[in-house]
Amino acid sequence: MTFFGTVLGIFIVIALASWIIGYNALIKYLNWVEESWEQVEVQIKRQFDLIPELVDTAQPHMRHEQALLEKLLELRGGLDSRKQSRAEIVDADEALSASLRSVFDKKQDNEGLQGNEDFERLEALFMESEAKLDKAKRVYNNTVTKYNLKIQSIPTRFVADAHNFHSRETVHIP
Repeated sequence: MTFFGTVLGIFIVIALASWIIGYNALIKYLNWVEESWEQVEVQIKRQFDLIPELVDTAQPHMRHEQALLEKLLELRGGLDSRKQSRAEIVDADEALSASLRSVFDKKQDNEGLQGNEDFERLEALFMESEAKLDKAKRVYNNTVTKYNLKIQSIPTRFVADAHNFHSRETVHIP
């Protein structure tokens, strides 16, 4: 075998190994992005599932605030992750969270809710869930940033272009 043939063979092996390693790295990062998004969805669903119980608990004590409670249910109904982008889901959840904070702020003006253990338990669950959701969003954004950087770096950029790996958008954190 000639010197040129040996060099060419080594180059082909190195290029093929780099391609395989780059592809596997992109798959790994993409899986991390999807796993971190699932954690965001878990926390959104947790809040989503508590809303009917909150409305049932607050409704007898908030007769003058029926519009606010109806808005909560309307926002909950509009949050369908199958039809919305990730940014739209986060925006809808932020609107829902703002309405929830309004309901919890009304507790101070309402004697029936001030000592209500169920209402206070639900408020604590929502606050805990909101803190976990913010953390999950930060993890998601961090993971997306790392994935996007991986796509832009050489040699994985060539692999990403060839296999249609696209950058992902981060989500807004209030």
